[in-house]
Amino acid sequence: MKRLLTLAMSLLSLSVTAQTVASMNELNAVQKAAATNVKLTGKLSTGGNSDFRQLRDLCYQLRSIDLGSADCEAIPNNAFHSRHVLEQVVLPENVRSIGSQAFFACTALNSIELPKTLTRVGDAAFSGCTKLRDITINGTPTLGEFAFARLSGLRTLRVNSAVPPVTSASTFEGIDRKKVKLVVPRGSEMKYRRAEGWNRFFGTPDNDNRLCNPAEALVPVPAHLEMTGGNPLSVNRLWEVMAADGLANECVQAERLLRERLPKIKNPVIAGKATLTLGIDTSLADDEAYTLVVSEKGVTIQGRTARGVFYGLMTFDQLLRGNGTSVCCESIPQLRIADQPRTHIRELMLDPCRTFIPFDELKAFVPEMARYKYNTIHLHLTDDQAWRIEIKKYPELTAQASARVGMDDMMVPISGYYTQKQMREFVDYAAQYHIQVVPEIEMPGHEVAAIHVFPELTCGAKQVPIRTTCGVSNELLCPGSEFTFEFLGNVFKELADIFPSPYIHLGGDEAGNPALNCWTDCPKCQALKRQLGITTTDRSENWRLQEYMFNRVIDTLRTKYGKTPMFWYETDFKKIQPGCVTFAWRHGLTKRALEAAVANNAKIMLCPGEHCYFDYPMAPGDMPEVNWGMPIIPLKRTYELDPAWGMGSDFEQNNLFGVAGTLWSECINTPERIYYQAYPRALALAEVGWSPVASRSWEGFLKRLSPVLKDMMRRGITFSMQY
Repeated sequence: MKRLLTLAMSLLSLSVTAQTVASMNELNAVQKAAATNVKLTGKLSTGGNSDFRQLRDLCYQLRSIDLGSADCEAIPNNAFHSRHVLEQVVLPENVRSIGSQAFFACTALNSIELPKTLTRVGDAAFSGCTKLRDITINGTPTLGEFAFARLSGLRTLRVNSAVPPVTSASTFEGIDRKKVKLVVPRGSEMKYRRAEGWNRFFGTPDNDNRLCNPAEALVPVPAHLEMTGGNPLSVNRLWEVMAADGLANECVQAERLLRERLPKIKNPVIAGKATLTLGIDTSLADDEAYTLVVSEKGVTIQGRTARGVFYGLMTFDQLLRGNGTSVCCESIPQLRIADQPRTHIRELMLDPCRTFIPFDELKAFVPEMARYKYNTIHLHLTDDQAWRIEIKKYPELTAQASARVGMDDMMVPISGYYTQKQMREFVDYAAQYHIQVVPEIEMPGHEVAAIHVFPELTCGAKQVPIRTTCGVSNELLCPGSEFTFEFLGNVFKELADIFPSPYIHLGGDEAGNPALNCWTDCPKCQALKRQLGITTTDRSENWRLQEYMFNRVIDTLRTKYGKTPMFWYETDFKKIQPGCVTFAWRHGLTKRALEAAVANNAKIMLCPGEHCYFDYPMAPGDMPEVNWGMPIIPLKRTYELDPAWGMGSDFEQNNLFGVAGTLWSECINTPERIYYQAYPRALALAEVGWSPVASRSWEGFLKRLSPVLKDMMRRGITFSMQY
């Protein structure tokens, strides 16, 4: 903590000075971290660890950037993505294009002037800039979809061209035309009134989202969809929700989605009433199965359980969304859907350790993943870089290990933790969306934050600082120390009380070579070896100490708390205890992990790095532009994942636990970027985990993906467009 305060004061003392340089490489790390005002005058780099990447990720206090004297024809995609303190920007005089999401969610930006040289403003370039009050457009650049969407603070839009710049109907989505003054050259008003996109300022534009096409609307694709004919259901009516006993939560969810999707009905007598009926059908074969029937008079959703009814509601929400060009379509054809999942655990993992996720932002992630029928959120709560969960027995953990400065080259203060009260609230909130919360406490490696507080947890009781870089520490929990098991027992006792999920994740990854050397020369570990009958003195049998540690903790979790242990599979695990769930995660070792699960009669979660690591870039040059050698994981590669991994139906029935996507946060430094890294790959994985292979195709997925992404842009959800 002393180091944190000292460095923070140092940065504060430098923060008042402006920096004028040709390129960012002329500033050192401390100058970048302290910079509030930067002027660049040289030719700007746009690839890799570029001037823009450094401005965005290293200058976390940046409030003003002057590029007016710089040489730069293209502001790259995501150039200043979610920089919440950025207030002022002067664009280069020779700039010709602004990339997609270049200023997405720059929520402090107050004005922008687009120079005459500009020819293109990318999709969602300024979306979510909620304090942007004044926009001046010189010239006639083409303005992309949702380029200026969700600008709740916009008051003046000045266009100095008699010819309206080309826009789409969605360019100014979400603006309040009653509060925004459009200023155009005298005599050109009629041209603007008639032009697509600009007509929004003069009235409501035409709606081309009339009749939903279900075959091109649903992700994940349902198992069975049948068009039944007859007059379509008009949705712009008053709706009544009727729910069977036991479906009070689903009734609330139904009313919420109708409220969010449907416009206010001006004449309910003429429009008439439609009914949304929710019921239970115990004849359905799966607890998450549902049927959805659309008739001319309404919609009926039945599930074997409340979960099934909820998933039917999520499908209904997508039908209401239609082709995504407006909030809601006008009508839905009569149809019948019968649907159930292929796998029963569909998980996303979040990592608040490397970069803390504020509690409200953590909660906000839940409804979005629920839309696509995910049912588990996995929270990586401890690691070398932080301890993020309150443990009442050990208040020192959050007092001393929840704040630090830095994550690799980003010298930003990172602090925060979740109280037990917050986590109970989070569990209850997620349950409303039928999502379980699985906590993870790492062992025996990735525990530097805890060792920092309690040095006696590691061999030799070494004093170690909290880690501020990625990678693997060689410090492990000491299996020869009884305090290790006392500590873990107390931690898991409190976790078991907070989280009702039947699962607790124990970590277990990256504790092999060379880290196992930590135990070789430890007197306590040597004594434990003799007790276990291990006669070797080198590291070759150290894995048995890890087995011993896991066996003790696993027994505690099972016998005292009724929890099923989970862990990341490593080849150092020579055995897998029956009844445990292991995760296949290592790039290139998936087949070996699956074979080990079969040999040990264990369940396995499929989250292989070559398909499911969403913190990796999706395309060359995509965020994160700078990393430690991450491979590219394209959208198609995620979609190509076979949950059975070619091992047949017996494996799928007896050993496959589910599918998971991981979002490690070494390079995810704002909450918005969690969504950017997750989507659209999380949509592909949702379909992989839910839909039968016979219903799936890459071409069909791309077609159905388009309206989903348009809807996400409309709602202000960011995602990578480089697919």
